[in-house]
Amino acid sequence: MNLESVRLEQGDRSVSLPDLWQSGPLLLVLLRHSGCPICREHLVVTEGILDEFSALGCNVIGVCHGSGDDAEALQRELELRFPVYADPAMALYRELAMPRGSWWQVTFGPMLREPVKAIRRMRDVRKPGKDVRQLGGVVLLNGAGEVNYRYCQKDSADMPADEEVLAAVKMLCSGPV
Repeated sequence: MNLESVRLEQGDRSVSLPDLWQSGPLLLVLLRHSGCPICREHLVVTEGILDEFSALGCNVIGVCHGSGDDAEALQRELELRFPVYADPAMALYRELAMPRGSWWQVTFGPMLREPVKAIRRMRDVRKPGKDVRQLGGVVLLNGAGEVNYRYCQKDSADMPADEEVLAAVKMLCSGPV
């Protein structure tokens, strides 16, 4: 895994991933794509518990694939206090071995499991990013850029429980929970 070579974009700025983890633990919320309603929902939920992450000394960023302008627009639209960056080359997804799903995993499976929820979410579907089959997840890096927690989506509706992510951050930042 070579996370040191990953560059992310926001607007017309570019930043290296190591620059982001240098200030301490970094929680990455990796979106399937910036138009995914479930991922957008997860960003808003993360915003709701951002103060808990910040109190532990953990920084949070959202990551989508697309352009720096897409990332900046997403952050602004959702009124997020944490930055959202784009990974146009999808290098971070590759380096973290984030899986790509089948069409079943990203469409029909979640729809059949929870049809009412899926129908409601479909009203918020936006223009998809480069790869609609790319799955997302949540990754926690320590201040040296090492992966301390990694959650990969099993399908497009799958995200880790907030308590699980918070426990991982607490474990890293303040010792055992």
